[in-house]
Amino acid sequence: MARPLDTLKFYLGRLGRVGAAGALLIVASLAYENAVVQPLEAALEEQLLRNAQMRREAAAQHARAEQTAVDASGQPALAPAVAAALRRLFEAADKTGLELDRGEYRLAEVKDAHLRRYQLSLPVAGGYPEVRAFVAQALNADPALALTAIQLRRERIESPDLDGLLNFTLYLELGA
Repeated sequence: MARPLDTLKFYLGRLGRVGAAGALLIVASLAYENAVVQPLEAALEEQLLRNAQMRREAAAQHARAEQTAVDASGQPALAPAVAAALRRLFEAADKTGLELDRGEYRLAEVKDAHLRRYQLSLPVAGGYPEVRAFVAQALNADPALALTAIQLRRERIESPDLDGLLNFTLYLELGA
């Protein structure tokens, strides 16, 4: 035992104080690498594998949710925000006395803006004050709703009733 210790003292003596301090730093850094850095790298690798697995599971769950959201007609089910906006639109029509029998609804995604755009074409029939009040109430009830076009037509000039087509656009965020 004395022999290796004497050899170590001899070489450390030859290195001097600065060399001995350098050798001590090298040994300390190797010990730190083995004791701290390598276990942390292993833990990081495990966490990255868990994250990748969770991403795959979330993507699969999202795909299943989209698949189940399609109704019998092949159209995707309406998101809660869209259903609420349509409910407000029909309530405004009821308040003003207009009937919205049918309409056309189209979904379009706005690229680069992360928005969905629902384009609504609603035929209306009624008097001009009722149509105007309906448009005002609908736009005041929902700030994400925009009136894109309005077409009004009267069969005869003395007729109080109008036939019209109202085009609205409802802007929603992708997650809504």
